[in-house]
Amino acid sequence: MKKKMYYLLRTLQITGLVIVCIIIAYQFTLLKETSNQIGYQQTERFSYSLTNLAAAEAARYLSQKKTNDLQLLINDLNHDPIVRDATIYDNLGQILYQSEDVLALPILLKIAQPDNPKADGVIPYIAELYNETEKIGYIRITLEQDKILGLIHDYQQKSLSIMLQILILAFVAGTIIMALFFRRLEAAYYHIVKELYKLSEKNRIYW
Repeated sequence: MKKKMYYLLRTLQITGLVIVCIIIAYQFTLLKETSNQIGYQQTERFSYSLTNLAAAEAARYLSQKKTNDLQLLINDLNHDPIVRDATIYDNLGQILYQSEDVLALPILLKIAQPDNPKADGVIPYIAELYNETEKIGYIRITLEQDKILGLIHDYQQKSLSIMLQILILAFVAGTIIMALFFRRLEAAYYHIVKELYKLSEKNRIYW
């Protein structure tokens, strides 16, 4: 009976360990998927924020007819590594200012030359320009989404790597603690087994 209780407890221990490992693996995978979803959401928010900020500046310069400032704004946007190109239109859709090597809308929207590699991994964002309540134009900023996601992905990978290292260190620390207190734990374990055995014997006699 004592041996049966020993193997029963050992089986419960192994089963518990397997369940804990499965839960950790599941939570780790779920965390990674959630991080990817958050990455896409943060990319969208950042893109809209950048476009709206540039739109506010462009509307102010356009309403004040500050042509040099508008061109400087386009140049600054074009020098940003995550910006593919930028274009400012009037209220009729005519191009006023644009950066160098700008992607044409048919190519960007893949209406013409759908297999053009230049249009892969980029997303256009368009905002309207207003002078108070009067619409005076538009701004289109094409962002390198792959680069933004790449930066977020690198950060997430570093965070997950640090978390994995912490889990490994916690396991090692737990192993060391078990080694230090092994004798006490072993004595407590056999005491529990002995008490359970006595309890089972009493129940058997009672029945």
